[in-house]
Amino acid sequence: MKISDERGFTLYELLAVLAISFIILPVIYGVFSSGIKLYNKIQVESQLRDDADYTATMVMNSFYSFPFDYVKDCGDNCIELVDGTYTEIAKAGSRENVFHSVDQQAKYNDSLPAPENPIMIKLIEKAGRQIIEVNGSPIESTADFSKSSISFSCKEYIDSAETACEKGVISLDLILDHDRLSKPLNLQSEFGF
Repeated sequence: MKISDERGFTLYELLAVLAISFIILPVIYGVFSSGIKLYNKIQVESQLRDDADYTATMVMNSFYSFPFDYVKDCGDNCIELVDGTYTEIAKAGSRENVFHSVDQQAKYNDSLPAPENPIMIKLIEKAGRQIIEVNGSPIESTADFSKSSISFSCKEYIDSAETACEKGVISLDLILDHDRLSKPLNLQSEFGF
């Protein structure tokens, strides 16, 4: 009676499986690793694009929600929206027939100076990174706006010194950086006023 069983792997079969495994496993690991890196890069870029969209929207909202008359430069990467008119209500007529006149485009002058409350949009340093601030409120985001710029080009000035711009184009050149990106993401946006 024979007790030994000859089922099993031979040394040649075992070496062949190991050789094939050493060839296939690094390829599988490389594809898997590249997929994870690409997913992380796309996730970070998507977040940075969302931050840039949100920032551009907040800047545009400040332009369209504040009644300003002109824009002026207030330094490096700083724009100031100035309201130079007010609504003036004056009594007119006699004692019996009193009426009020309304002038919605009355200009501030030397006798009634403009209030010091312009809206300022600027790049500031906060917690070791650059962020955009609108009227003293920072726009919160995960992006670092270092090397970004805010500027405007004027089409029509309202003064001879060419400091008060009535019509022009605002340019946002946003260079967004993050730890997990190999190079910064550059996004540009322009809108008119």
